[in-house]
Amino acid sequence: MDSDDNFMIYRRFGFLYSRVLLSKQDELRQLEEDLDALDRSDASGTDRTRKCLKSQSKDYAREKLDGVQTRKELLQAVESKLYQYGQYLLQAHQVVTMSKPAARDHLSVKNFLENGFGEEGRRVRPLMQADSEFIYRNEDLVTLRPGRESAWLDAFVERFLKMINCKPVQYAFCSKLRVDRFVTLIISAIMLILLVVPTYALYYVTNMNASSTNATCIGILLVATLVFSAVLSLFTKAKRHEILGASAA
Repeated sequence: MDSDDNFMIYRRFGFLYSRVLLSKQDELRQLEEDLDALDRSDASGTDRTRKCLKSQSKDYAREKLDGVQTRKELLQAVESKLYQYGQYLLQAHQVVTMSKPAARDHLSVKNFLENGFGEEGRRVRPLMQADSEFIYRNEDLVTLRPGRESAWLDAFVERFLKMINCKPVQYAFCSKLRVDRFVTLIISAIMLILLVVPTYALYYVTNMNASSTNATCIGILLVATLVFSAVLSLFTKAKRHEILGASAA
């Protein structure tokens, strides 16, 4: 699985993260209620206890009542639990923001785990059945490889190159790096076409009949803007407001 970055697919254990976070959250809720109860008890007590609410030194110097935690002990427990809770929250956030594996990568790893590899004329599964069942939990899988903005185009180019029964072409694009460069070249060519074609069309229509020039120019601008927006949506991860801003510019 380490032979290709695309195959580094693992479970994120989202259910367990939720269980742990809910448990830590409830522990903090209980400590919060205990602290609030102690504050209310001191506020409605004697003048000495009310002073403990206003002075940390007096509160820390107060002797521990039988079976009741002092405010210092409660705050120490809150600090420890709150730090753990924050760490789990950050970890869960990082895991949730990880990319989902592409369907073709998931299928490749699944086939590898199910069929194994050849060894002395027979197929050998790399993992035991119980250890390889994680690959069937599609909703819980993440990939360690950051997603490319044109991942679907990569897949299309790779499939197209495999269909070409030409050894020089297959040899030229046997490397993943070369495929990435070829995809980058395709995207650059598309952006160049989007720049040159509308410009040439606008220059051409200026020599046409003046009565239809304005309408034709508006039509060209509309079509070019729509195509540009479509390219941004398909080839990038631009958000809606970013696409709107780029199209307006």
